[in-house]
Amino acid sequence: LSAGSLHREGADRRRPNATDPTKALAVARAELSRAFDLFDLARDFLLEERDAAETIDFDGLVLEASKAHEGTIVEGRTGARVQGRRACLAGALSALLVNAVEASGAAAVRMHLERRDGRLRARVENPGSLGTDNPETLFSPKAARAGRKWGMGLARARVAAAEAGGSVTLEQHDGCVAAILDLPEESV
Repeated sequence: LSAGSLHREGADRRRPNATDPTKALAVARAELSRAFDLFDLARDFLLEERDAAETIDFDGLVLEASKAHEGTIVEGRTGARVQGRRACLAGALSALLVNAVEASGAAAVRMHLERRDGRLRARVENPGSLGTDNPETLFSPKAARAGRKWGMGLARARVAAAEAGGSVTLEQHDGCVAAILDLPEESV
């Protein structure tokens, strides 16, 4: 909303100087529209019905998510379970896969599963770069790929992981982007 206010204020200042405020007003309207779109998305996310936490086979959850992206290769098995909301965790994995597939194509995406020190990790890798030196900026709903108004996938994935006691991080090295879903293993 503040960006819209600034553009409107700029348009108001141009009017006394006989400068055409049309462009500034158009930008203000567009920014305000985007802000309301984001508000609607956030409201819907916060109000959506949530399934109850359950014990989930981690490998099965990952394989199920990967089936939606034919050609994606899944390497490794954990043989472990996690505690969480199935739909939320499936959505988190899907968001990570969608980003990787849209950036590089399904055939170039690999998922590596790992179990270590009571933690389970699904590492989604694809060739490319993040386009920023600070990966944290990509978790902002303002960060979206070309042609999209808002990107909520990474932000929602991070919330889903946090609800299950985990995290989502992004890394970039040697021409490869990695999105990592890290969750605590359910103790038996």
